[in-house]
Amino acid sequence: MVAAYFSGDTRTRIPATEVEEQITALTNWEQSNFGYSLDTTTAETAETIRSFYHLNATVVSNYTENNIKDALNANKLVIIPVNGRLIGNPYYKQPGPIYHMLVIRGYTATQLITNDPGTKNGENYKYYFSTLKNAPADWNHTTNTIDENKSLMIVVSK
Repeated sequence: MVAAYFSGDTRTRIPATEVEEQITALTNWEQSNFGYSLDTTTAETAETIRSFYHLNATVVSNYTENNIKDALNANKLVIIPVNGRLIGNPYYKQPGPIYHMLVIRGYTATQLITNDPGTKNGENYKYYFSTLKNAPADWNHTTNTIDENKSLMIVVSK
C-alpha cells in the first residue's frame, strides 16, 4: 500500500492477479535476502522498504502521537507493528493476529486513520492513539513470537 501511494497509484482496488504477482516478487526477495518471508521484524521490514521498494524508511523507537502527526504532516506515511489481539478491531477473524502492521495515513482531532490490509473493512479504519500505543509488538526470531516491550514505528517517504 505504501509503495503504491508513493508511486502515485490512486486505485482503490488492485486486481487480485496483480497483487499475487507483487506478493510473489516480495516473498522471493525476502527469501533471497533474509532466508525466510514470514514474520519479519520492524527493522527487516524497513530494510525491505528501502531495498525492494527503493523508498526511505526509518525506524523510530518509543514514538509519540506527535511523532506520527509530524511525519504525516511532512507527506510521509507511518507503519506501526502491533499485537492485533489488543487493538479491538471487530473485523478480524477472532482472536485477531498476534503480529500485524498497520499503515497510518492521516488523523482527525482524536483518532489516527489507518489502512489495514488484514481485513476487507480496513480502509480508513480509525484508532485512538492510546489503543495502538498500548499494543506494541516486534517479531523476535529467537522466541518465534512477538516482543511486546518494543514500541516502534516505520516512517516512510520518497
